[in-house]
Amino acid sequence: MKKLIVLVLKIQYLSPFQRKAYASAGLIGSLILLPDLYLAGAHTLLEFLHIFYESLCFMLEELIGHSLHLDKYHSQLILFYSQIAIAAGLGYKTWKTTPELYRRSKAYLHASYQQLLKDGKQLWAEMPGRKRLKVLAGCVAGMFGIYFWVTS
Repeated sequence: MKKLIVLVLKIQYLSPFQRKAYASAGLIGSLILLPDLYLAGAHTLLEFLHIFYESLCFMLEELIGHSLHLDKYHSQLILFYSQIAIAAGLGYKTWKTTPELYRRSKAYLHASYQQLLKDGKQLWAEMPGRKRLKVLAGCVAGMFGIYFWVTS
C-alpha cells in the first residue's frame, strides 16, 4: 500500500507533458502486449450495442404495428425504410461536413504537433546532462531491441 501511495505522489509532481507521455506509452505498450484484452472488450461492447439495437427495433416495430393496425411484415418495411432514410440523411450530412472537419482536424494536428515539439525542446533543455545520457541510452537500447525482435 505504501508503494502505491508513493507512486501516486510521484505522479502528482509530473508535468502535464510527462503525464501524457507516460499514459500514451502505457496504453500503446498494453495494446502491444495484451491485444486480446482490447479485442474482447470491443467485442463485448459491440454485442451489447447489437442487443440494444435489436430490442429498440423490436419495440418500434411493435409500436408501429399496434398503433397503425398493421401486420408484422408492413411494420418491418416501415421501420426498415425509416432506418434507410435516417442513414442516408446522416451520410449526406457527413458528406457535406467532411471537408470542414478535415480542415479543422489538420489544423488541430499541426498545432498540437508544434506544441508537442515546443514542450519536448523545453523539457530537453531543462534536463541535466546525466538524464539526457540516460534517455539516449534507453532510446538506443530500444532501437536494438526492436531490431533484434524484427530480425529474429
